[in-house]
Formats: sequence, C-alpha cells, structure tokens
Amino acid sequence: MTVAAPGNVILLGEYAVLEEGGLGVAFAVDKRVRLQADAAPSLSIDAANPLVSAVLKVVGSAGEIPALRVRIDSSELYLPDGRKAGFGSSAAVAVALVSALRAHGAPGQADLELALAAHRQAQGGIGSGYDVYCSFFGGWGMFSGGARPSWEPHAAPSGARVYLFPGPAAVATRNAIQSFCQWKTACAGAARRLIQESNDNVKSFLAARSPREAASAFRHARKTGIALGDEIGVEARIPIPPGVDPELCKAVGAGNELGVYLQVSGAPEPPAGSGFLSVGQSQSGVTWTP
Repeated sequence: MTVAAPGNVILLGEYAVLEEGGLGVAFAVDKRVRLQADAAPSLSIDAANPLVSAVLKVVGSAGEIPALRVRIDSSELYLPDGRKAGFGSSAAVAVALVSALRAHGAPGQADLELALAAHRQAQGGIGSGYDVYCSFFGGWGMFSGGARPSWEPHAAPSGARVYLFPGPAAVATRNAIQSFCQWKTACAGAARRLIQESNDNVKSFLAARSPREAASAFRHARKTGIALGDEIGVEARIPIPPGVDPELCKAVGAGNELGVYLQVSGAPEPPAGSGFLSVGQSQSGVTWTP
C-alpha cells in the first residue's frame, strides 16, 4: 500500500492552540511524506527514532500490528541543504505511519486519535496537535486546542499567497513551550488577555470578507505574537528580507526561526532571489491506496 500525508503550516495562534479552546489557523502544503508498506515476514520500518517508537506503542495498544516492510520518504518537507522547511514533518509522518500500520482501509477518526496520541507522546506529552489534524484533514482550517482538539474547515483567504522565509536561528520548541507554561502560571491575568486577543484575531481573519480585512486581522496577530514573545522571553520579532510589506510578515511556531509573509491584493510580491519560499496548498489530507 502507499500512504501520503501533507505537511502543514500554522499561520495564526501559535501558543494559544496549547490551551483548551485556544484557536489557530493552519493549512496543508502541497509537499508530502510518502510511505510505502508491503507485506513481509516481520515488521520492518526504515527509521528508528522516538516518534516511530511512540507510534508502534500506541498502535500496538489498539490492536495487532501487521507484518510489513515500511519505507518512509519525508524528503519533500526538507530544503535542498537538508534543513527542515518548517512543514511539520513529524506530524505528517505520524499520520502516515499510523494509517499504514492500521492497514484497514481509508483512514478514519480512530487513526487520527492514535496519531495525535503518538505524536504527543514522542514530544514528551506536550504539543497541541494542530499539525497532526492539519496533515490528516488537509486544506485550510481552524484548530481548537485541548485534550480532545477539533478542526473546522475554512476556505483560504481570497487572493492570498503565502511565502515562508528563514529566521536567524533554530528555536527549541520544548523549551519555548515550557517558558509559556511558566509565564501562564505566574501571570494568569495577562495570559488570559493575550490568549483571548489571539482567539479574536483568528476569528476576524477567518471571517474576513475581503483581502483588506484579512490583512488587517493578520497585522493584529503579528502584534499579539510579538507581545506574547516578549512576555515569555522567546523572541517573536524576525528579520524580514527587503522588498515586501513588513506589516504582513510574522514569526510562526514557537519563536522566530521561521517567518511567513501573507501576500494579499495590493501587497508587493517578493523580489526574485530574496529568499522567500512560495508555499502551495493541498486540499487533500492523508491518502491511502491499497
């Protein structure tokens, strides 16, 4: 069988999605993890890491794992120099691998829940799961965080194109999340205010009736993200290459290692050779072919 799961990008709501009812906007990209699984005398997977171990443990607890030879190709989610492109490769692998090991037909809700459990386990029990849900469902959507997350499909903003660009250095996601959790405990009132502000930005962005309204909500989200980064001590300001509207650029994820530029009607397109990576979108989520 072959299984393929798209990568993903979170656009708004980076830390809010860690909270019960915290909202975020994410979309699936047109680059995929591809997995080939064939019958074999015993189970064999061409990767050994904490994520694979977590998937095997979680899927095994739900039923027998068939004897398969599994080959995983996630090269589409990496840059030519070998660096991760920021497309949620581990979540896409979790979705694809769970779907293959279950080997019962088109992936369903049970597969999604197992992939979420395995991905969280591999991350030490943290992680919202927005990336797992986005890779599973595909398209654009609103993610709502919590113990049992949810996903609501949405159309992409009219006329918008998304570009990514690298930040100054890698950010340790686990450390950033720990900083957020410590701040949330110490400054509960400020945390509630900024999370509510983030949720309002998400709702405004998805309710936008024009590119101008979407751009306005995005600008507010940029300011909220910077303010939140200042509060928790994880820098959310990101150096922006020249030639674009800086107010439509923001850091995504748990710091400033990756930036996103939302190019809407009237905003300049990135100049050639400026380091921006155009991100295509995938309307389909995980696919399974016997």
